[in-house]
Amino acid sequence: MSTLTKVLIVLLTISSIFLCGIVVTYVANAEDWKGRWSDRNSEVQRAKAEEKKAKDDYNRLQADTDALKRQLNDAIAALEQKAGDLQGKLDQAEREKSRLLNDVNRWSASVEDLGATNDKWQGLLENTQTELRKVEAERDKQETQNKEVTATLLEKMAIIAQLEGLVKELQGEKVQLQTKLVQLLRQFGKTVTSSTPPRPPGKEQAQVVPAPSPAESEKVKGIGLKGLIKRLDLKNQMAEISIGAADGVKEKMKFHVTRGDDFICDILVLHVDAETAVGVLELMDVTKQQPKVGDNVSTNIGS
Repeated sequence: MSTLTKVLIVLLTISSIFLCGIVVTYVANAEDWKGRWSDRNSEVQRAKAEEKKAKDDYNRLQADTDALKRQLNDAIAALEQKAGDLQGKLDQAEREKSRLLNDVNRWSASVEDLGATNDKWQGLLENTQTELRKVEAERDKQETQNKEVTATLLEKMAIIAQLEGLVKELQGEKVQLQTKLVQLLRQFGKTVTSSTPPRPPGKEQAQVVPAPSPAESEKVKGIGLKGLIKRLDLKNQMAEISIGAADGVKEKMKFHVTRGDDFICDILVLHVDAETAVGVLELMDVTKQQPKVGDNVSTNIGS
């Protein structure tokens, strides 16, 4: 056998051995890839099942999210509406606050005016006491009644001294009193207007007449006006007299009501027309004679 033949045999042997190894390796690897494919296929199936479950969960979560969004949108809309209502109420409260501040400023000015009016009343009371002392000296038979009048005046002085503590209450009652005054004047066919405090549309308010000053009282004494009680409202202490602006009557004038030699009461004029005037009764003693239609009225006692 030649050397070439031997070499070929050796090469064939080596090739066979190599081929066998390749076959064995292929077979082994083929079985391993089949197991891997089976495992991967199971994993894929599980992954698909999990994917389906995840999609279902996602769809359910998406539905829940959409429902929550709708609820939140509804809640936001409700809150926005509520916020709008609250803003409207806040604006209204601001307007009310501004109005109340204006009222406070206006009432502060009224308090100052009431203080000045109190001083005028004090002067009026002092002058009235002087006048009552003169009347007492001239009319001895009126001594008892004059003492009662003086006591009444002293009570009024005590009330005036307490007015500063009652200013706030008087402010609350002021509008009611003005309205009542208008109603009373309407009973006599009179109307009175006032610039303060502001009145509601369609309603009239009476003007509160301040007490006359001492100088005005002295001036009225020298006029000597005379008349009669024309109409009378004892329940509301109001009276209408038979003389007016044409005779020289003015607001804040005081008339004395007499019957014969008897002093009955006073009338403080609140409203004046051309031929008549309306006022409030003062110094009226319910235990004695009451004013009547036809009683004499004059600015000076004894005139």
